[in-house]
Amino acid sequence: MTEAAPLDDATRERIRTLIDSSEVVLFMKGQREAPQCGFSARVVELLDHLLPDYETVDVLSDPAIREGIKTFSSWPTIPQLYVRGGFVGGCDIVMETFASGELHETLGVARDEAQTPSLTIEAAAAEQLRIADREAPSDLALRLSVDARYRTRVLLAPPDADDVEVEASGVTLRLDPLSAQRAEGARIDLVRTARGAAFRVSLPNAPGPAAA
Repeated sequence: MTEAAPLDDATRERIRTLIDSSEVVLFMKGQREAPQCGFSARVVELLDHLLPDYETVDVLSDPAIREGIKTFSSWPTIPQLYVRGGFVGGCDIVMETFASGELHETLGVARDEAQTPSLTIEAAAAEQLRIADREAPSDLALRLSVDARYRTRVLLAPPDADDVEVEASGVTLRLDPLSAQRAEGARIDLVRTARGAAFRVSLPNAPGPAAA
């Protein structure tokens, strides 16, 4: 294993300033909206699910920070997550603590008991979802995801033991517990776009303009 390069005082101070710039800071490859590696993308996905806002630092744009953060944390890989100035860990640890609920506690996000939301699926959307479900591999299920910024996705993905199952219009959707809370009263319909048909999810509980 290559020994980490010594960390000069100027770079150490820059890193500490970045860590102290926000309660939650993720050192990653790429940017929040465009991760440049699968591990960074996975951590962003989990944080997006829990938090509407947090800071990211693109280490690819700053070689001194990219190498320096490894020495600073004594952790050899990127991404790295810091919460209120403390080092949480890399991708594997973030995923493990998310699954156990420890990450929720660290971030101050309640992990309430899952509730089954009331959903409406319009006829055209229901038909397309039933087709997708019939044609999907047996290890995948229809999912509705609603992240902390109330962005939605309807997709096929592996089921999870903590999922909430909702049936509407003959379609069974699985939601993780936080998505289930945000999806109360949601309506799913099928719309035509420039790129073809797409699912549109309307969320009455979404804050601000997203509720339109």
